[in-house]
Amino acid sequence: MIEILNGFLLIYFLILCSLSALVPILVKPIVACFSRPSYEERKLWDEILTLKNEQKEISMKDEFAAYSKLQRKINKLESELKENSQARLSKSIAVKGTVHIVLQAVIAFIVIISVICFRREPIVALHANLFPFSTILKYPSETPNAISTHMWVIMSNISIRTLLKPIVP
Repeated sequence: MIEILNGFLLIYFLILCSLSALVPILVKPIVACFSRPSYEERKLWDEILTLKNEQKEISMKDEFAAYSKLQRKINKLESELKENSQARLSKSIAVKGTVHIVLQAVIAFIVIISVICFRREPIVALHANLFPFSTILKYPSETPNAISTHMWVIMSNISIRTLLKPIVP
């Protein structure tokens, strides 16, 4: 039987551990805001499509010079577009790494500060005696057969990451 001694802290640390485990999923929409194609890239893409449509209307056999001229323009624009998209991709990777590290650091900082502030608060109490583990589980709390904040965070983190392993890459 389990008795919840501090429900607020129980939920609080579950949410923090869940957020920490879900950071890779949370990073994707944030990075998507920064890595959208620019106006120039969209304009280049539209121009390429227009030139390709013009090229389809020209007979390659009858007007080879005009067809080749359009093909050279298309190739030039496609190489420009490729360079721009590679630059955007490298920027996106840098932003993704930075956002991931910052989010993990902020959540870790909040968890550490919270564990320090609530270190003597027991989260749950067990009615059974878990000797020899009861001393480790309750430290630094003085409540017998309790699970301290430290242990609750460790157990929650391991449990949540194990449960979310199939979802989170």
